[in-house]
Amino acid sequence: MITSLLGLWLTSAVATAPQYTPAMDQSQWRISGDQFQCRMEQDLGAMGTLAFSKEPARAIEMQLTMHAAHLELQDVQGHVVTAGWQPEQLAPAVQFSPTFINAKVARFIEQVPVVMQQLQQGYWLQLILDMPDQEITLTVPNIKSSAALAEFQSCIDALLPLSWAQAREFQLFYPVNQRQPSADDAAFLKTLALYIQQDKAVKKVLIDGYTDDMGTSIANRVMSEERADEVASHLIEFGVSKNKLEIRAHGNRYPAGAGNKTQSHNRRVLVRLIRTQS
Repeated sequence: MITSLLGLWLTSAVATAPQYTPAMDQSQWRISGDQFQCRMEQDLGAMGTLAFSKEPARAIEMQLTMHAAHLELQDVQGHVVTAGWQPEQLAPAVQFSPTFINAKVARFIEQVPVVMQQLQQGYWLQLILDMPDQEITLTVPNIKSSAALAEFQSCIDALLPLSWAQAREFQLFYPVNQRQPSADDAAFLKTLALYIQQDKAVKKVLIDGYTDDMGTSIANRVMSEERADEVASHLIEFGVSKNKLEIRAHGNRYPAGAGNKTQSHNRRVLVRLIRTQS
């Protein structure tokens, strides 16, 4: 039974759980995003909003946000259902529950990729909302979604390879007398270079070289500079403008820790991105 939200309020005292489905002619997925986040959302009328979002290096999430002031969530259980015109028995057995919930927001991570696959197949979603004094069955239509889903996937494909949290600071560690980054570190520098080129807010890259205290002060300073120079050369080779790079050599000053067990942590290069907000 499809009712308006007003009708839902009036039937809250009925023994059977009220059901709510947004108006079919207003049901549509809206896509927004950039290289930092992609979002696909549907307005559920006065009830709230259901959205899928994806950020670099993070799993895709689904989020239900309640707008009605008098409705507070205690729990949400969801499953995939057939469209209103399809036989009920065709619905796949896909169920999902929130990984985080408060009175107004329920976030889902597990099973979300599977849910997205079912949306691509034309199935709808149904959420059982457990409220303090009632249970509401919320059906989320999925009408003419092919173009929206394709646009959402295109946005995901264009996301940056790293999140800001991953890119903003990176440390390379070195064996004794080693100047070149390891193969793994060089691979990360290549990915980091791609991030720097695409994130226009990154205005400067600080590259600080450090050593242990096993040599003379002069030798350590030279070694720290050579390590920092090699990191800079890798970034330039991978496409970063040298004008963004600032190289500093500290030798054995500012150790990460004292004692033989921490010397390997002192042989390091720290790469930090400086980002200005527009």
